[in-house]
Amino acid sequence: MSAHPSPQRIAVARAALALVWAAAIVIAIGDRVPTTDTDLPIAAAALLTAYPLIDVIASLGSARLQPHATALHVNAAISAIAAVSVGATAFGADAGAALAAFGAWAVVSGAMQFVLALRGSRQVPMFISGGLSTLAGISFLSAAGMRDAHLAVLGGYMAVGAVLYLVSARRGRATAPLAG
Repeated sequence: MSAHPSPQRIAVARAALALVWAAAIVIAIGDRVPTTDTDLPIAAAALLTAYPLIDVIASLGSARLQPHATALHVNAAISAIAAVSVGATAFGADAGAALAAFGAWAVVSGAMQFVLALRGSRQVPMFISGGLSTLAGISFLSAAGMRDAHLAVLGGYMAVGAVLYLVSARRGRATAPLAG
């Protein structure tokens, strides 16, 4: 086994983590739909905080495999900032603020992924993932202002992202795992 995992292995690992995370967030939220002005269950707050860190690790792992990895380093920095802001809102504010922070991260990282797919790799899964992340982030920002911020929808968002990473790995064209 190589000390440096292949892009395909990183994509498969990223997909597996996203699926586990998706199931865990749905279980942590359960049928207790937090209103935008209520606190999150501690398990849900921890999961929301941890998710951007998965992207930090995946981006840095992929950056080790690519000679010009500026976008991956930028994504790792954006995701690290997102982890701090999502954590601050998930543990220190309310469900609406946490959903807004998560949504802002999805918009920024999704737009970055979308642009990179258009400009360089032209990979359909990356293009779709970036576009869906951007749209999902906008919907999370919108939902954050509503009375019921049902964070379990994030599980579906992660599951779709996991499928796209698996498709990319299966095609043997996995590249930089970016957010979502």
